[in-house]
Amino acid sequence: MQFVNKEMNEEIAGVKRSFRMDNIVAVAACNRKGQLASFSNYSRHSVLLAASGVRIQSCTLSPNLFEYKNGTSQATPQVAATLAMMVNLFPGDTYSEIIDRLRRSVDPDATLELKTISGGCLNIGRALGMER
Repeated sequence: MQFVNKEMNEEIAGVKRSFRMDNIVAVAACNRKGQLASFSNYSRHSVLLAASGVRIQSCTLSPNLFEYKNGTSQATPQVAATLAMMVNLFPGDTYSEIIDRLRRSVDPDATLELKTISGGCLNIGRALGMER
């Protein structure tokens, strides 16, 4: 599976579509309420889901060592880690089945409904089968 966190809003040609591969998981950023972040990329044709990307505590090289950051670069690693755990939990599934399972496990939100394929934000517990 591959991950894309490049800008690909509806006004811009989608990166996923140009690669013509079905194993790309493009990620938008959402806030703590599960709503699309104002700065996030989006595309109902090529961005699968959103994940938390607002005020994420991150390691830095600054003297403080940690800073709060925003972006799809903060959201994408959460999805990558979730997919890695799903591959381990569901070893018989193909990558297409894993991606579809992830798509069906999101927390739906109206701000994401027409902006992502899944219409929702990452729910790790549900994706791992720990929550129904």
